[in-house]
Amino acid sequence: MEAQKQIITIDRHVWTLSSPAHHTEVDKAMSVANQERQTLAASGTWAGDVYLSGDDQQVIVSFDARRPETPADLSSTAAETETIDA
Repeated sequence: MEAQKQIITIDRHVWTLSSPAHHTEVDKAMSVANQERQTLAASGTWAGDVYLSGDDQQVIVSFDARRPETPADLSSTAAETETIDA
């Protein structure tokens, strides 16, 4: 079996609303998050699902996305990439 190790960076995109948040504010934050996520996905960037969480103090809308690679990232990733033969 061959396995290749990669090191990637994930960014969390977060919108925080003070509680109690009106449902229209939550809907707008969800819409903005979904639009941003779709834009990233359309450009070929991995983006996870949009999540809604909260407590008594705040409401959080968030999603994770892979940080786009820059030329500097590519050279350091190539140096850190390993192939494992098992």
